[in-house]
Amino acid sequence: MGRLKTLWNSYKYRFVPWLTFNLKYRTVRAVEEGGGEGDSVVGEAEVVEQLFTVITTLQKACPPLPPRPPPHLLRHYSLRNREAMQSSFGYSVRVTPSSVAGLGSGVVLEGQSGASRGQLMALYPGSLYLPQQPVLLPSLANPFILRCADGVLVDGCPKRLSGAIFRSCCSRDRIGFEEAADSSWLTDWHINPLNVGQYVNNQATGRPSNVAYQEVTLQPREMSWGMRRFFPNLWCTLPPDTSQGDLPLRLVALIATTDINVGQELYSNYFTLIHSKTP
Repeated sequence: MGRLKTLWNSYKYRFVPWLTFNLKYRTVRAVEEGGGEGDSVVGEAEVVEQLFTVITTLQKACPPLPPRPPPHLLRHYSLRNREAMQSSFGYSVRVTPSSVAGLGSGVVLEGQSGASRGQLMALYPGSLYLPQQPVLLPSLANPFILRCADGVLVDGCPKRLSGAIFRSCCSRDRIGFEEAADSSWLTDWHINPLNVGQYVNNQATGRPSNVAYQEVTLQPREMSWGMRRFFPNLWCTLPPDTSQGDLPLRLVALIATTDINVGQELYSNYFTLIHSKTP
């Protein structure tokens, strides 16, 4: 019985009848179907500018690593990149036990200074699935699947089948020693310190949300292949005769909705009600 309860607690946030019944008891972030600027804390161009600034900083601090680098190498560059972020931006984020008992891991802000509203706090990693693509098996007992406004699913589970699928896609799309995505988020040592969005806990009474999900789509012409080793997402299934580099890349950023102090835990809102646009 305890095992069944655990499975249900991890699944219920994706069970539509349960969500519908519970919406009236929850704070809901209402957005228009398809997202758009109305679902934005800041404009998409500003998010992209912040993201590319972070990537440029990390490229200077971290050379390309071999496929499946050993743990000691991941640890070295994970710590080095976190320090580089703090030196350049005054803050970084890291995974740590949540300050709330029973929530497991959480994400806290660290560094010399806090973050301001509108700043990029994290990215939600994982395999990307179009709405019509099968995701049943990876979704079982998986609390890390995020649904975008247009129905795209992001599977941010680092373990079991989900983790194996992401590693397989990285191997499939690798060009020589150049990675198609950052797979270090599957480990305890993250090459891009921002790739921890799946560990941000849900808001509740007494701990309001201080970050919001904001979808960003990068066109192939906007990024070099060398930048992709810091992005934590790739498409699980590719159209025939198409490579990962031919497709737009979907990213889900977590943006600060208020000023956040050093040591403060990040909280988001898992409940998002999507409204159709008015004709």
